[in-house]
Amino acid sequence: MKSIIENEKFNTKMETSDWRYSASIVGLIKYFDYLVAKGYEVESNLYKIEDDVIAYNSEAITEKRYLLFVEHYFETAMHHRVIEQMLKNSEFTDEQIKLVNDKLKANTIMKKVFKDIKFSGENKKVILQKINENREDLIKETYKNGDSLYSRFANPKYLFSKPNKICRILNYDIDIGRKSKTISYNWDFKTYKFNDVNEFDFIPFAFSKSFEAFFINNNYSIKQLFNTNNVISNSEHPRSTLFCDLKNSANFIDFDVEVIIKGKIKKKNKIKNKEYFETLYIRKSAIKIFKAIENYKAIKIPYRVNDNYVRYLEKEVTDSILNNIKIDDLIEMLLKPKQDTEKYKYPNYSYNIKILIEINTLIYGGDKMDQQMKSAYESAKRVMKEIPENKVNSYKQKLISAITFKDYERFCEILLQLSSYSGVVFDFAYDLFADFDENKNIAYTFINALNKEANKDNGGKKDE
Repeated sequence: MKSIIENEKFNTKMETSDWRYSASIVGLIKYFDYLVAKGYEVESNLYKIEDDVIAYNSEAITEKRYLLFVEHYFETAMHHRVIEQMLKNSEFTDEQIKLVNDKLKANTIMKKVFKDIKFSGENKKVILQKINENREDLIKETYKNGDSLYSRFANPKYLFSKPNKICRILNYDIDIGRKSKTISYNWDFKTYKFNDVNEFDFIPFAFSKSFEAFFINNNYSIKQLFNTNNVISNSEHPRSTLFCDLKNSANFIDFDVEVIIKGKIKKKNKIKNKEYFETLYIRKSAIKIFKAIENYKAIKIPYRVNDNYVRYLEKEVTDSILNNIKIDDLIEMLLKPKQDTEKYKYPNYSYNIKILIEINTLIYGGDKMDQQMKSAYESAKRVMKEIPENKVNSYKQKLISAITFKDYERFCEILLQLSSYSGVVFDFAYDLFADFDENKNIAYTFINALNKEANKDNGGKKDE
């Protein structure tokens, strides 16, 4: 929520009342810190933070300063900045000349500004002068319409506008001409309560610059809110950063946390921004599981389905943890042997499966590796010492087939046959006989351990 302050040092204050205001505050702080770093203002004249409220001077927010901050913050997405960097050279190869000319027509505003100019290797002063003369327009139009910039989060036509009748943030805005009555009480648009402030233009700076754009709304305090999002803002893999790198040290995951995601989707062979924001809630039960994962990299599994489709299982696994959904199907998929091994060299997934089984056990509500799972693992290793490898593989495929087809009676029959053939007593089997569904991870552990590589990761390194 935003309000005006009178007769005080700062004239505006904003509270973290919902994620839009929280994200705006994070963006504002980055903007104010940029002004200080560039010498426009001293920090004490710009803002003050008290718990979940920020007070600031709105006069420090100008369109020119905002655009220069955009140019700095999203520098690699600014085509003219890329050109300026390239033109620092004194000599140019044919390939470099081509790259500059490609950038000169990279989008509509670049084509408009440089419509009669082509880089020859000799006329860089002309190009640099054009950039300086049109810098603000180049920044504004590139930023406003960029797929991963402002238009990813808000309606481009509302950039720099005063508060509107409809919120400028995508998924919160509507076509007033077509739907104004349907969203109003008693079909009277005057009854509609809108919520839009100029500061929502700062929301893009709060999200991570990644394929999946993340914002963590841990608004217990603004300092905590800013520090957490500052860590993931430049991460290429914020999902990993959020659930792995921060899991052992960040205080923000000591309580339930809301995470806002602006993702992308494939439509007609093109990658498009999703038209809506998604919300994840990281519950304490999920936090406990993330903290218990000893080797997070083991769940970053690329799995080739066919020539045109590779599944990256990290998102599926983390979403399952967040939503308390068992990952039986993923484990069984990785256990099954691939049919086209002559065409592709597949990694050995045994170590990944071991980690997934531990995660699945935690989702089931048990300890990461209970006594019966240890017994199943040790029994499998004794079996491998007692019978030939080809027999081990034969029994293993039968067990995999039975469990993937949900034929648990058949699984138990094969287990008894294997125990008799190998002479190894399976103490863990009694739990499977009593309740197979609730003890399925014991069965997964046994199958996965019927493998010489069960303790090695995909790179073949011994698990420490």
